[in-house]
Amino acid sequence: MKARLHLVLNGHPSQGLPLELQLEGNEVRGVFRQENPVLGEVVLPFASRLEGERLEAKLLPPPSLKVEGRVFSGRKGLELELELSLVLPEGETWGERAFARILELLFYKSLERSLSQMPSPPI
Repeated sequence: MKARLHLVLNGHPSQGLPLELQLEGNEVRGVFRQENPVLGEVVLPFASRLEGERLEAKLLPPPSLKVEGRVFSGRKGLELELELSLVLPEGETWGERAFARILELLFYKSLERSLSQMPSPPI
């Protein structure tokens, strides 16, 4: 499962979105913070490398996010079109795989809820 975001970086953090971004040179780094009903606060780091207009994910150890997309100049500032994928450890048993699936669904449901509460949704 993947989520696609369209964000404008204009020097102000996106209100209501638990995503922290830093653009330094040709690298985008950040974390996604999320309250999880099972685990409490979950902090998912990510890193991507800018190659032209494309963002290529740098794989981090799980749990983390895989973030890919495009960067381009827009009317309001630097625009990012991001595709987020949750990276979890591989489950060895059916119970571990089922738990990972539950966590994945909770992550995307919470992301959807956060986006719907924003003044102007980035999607």
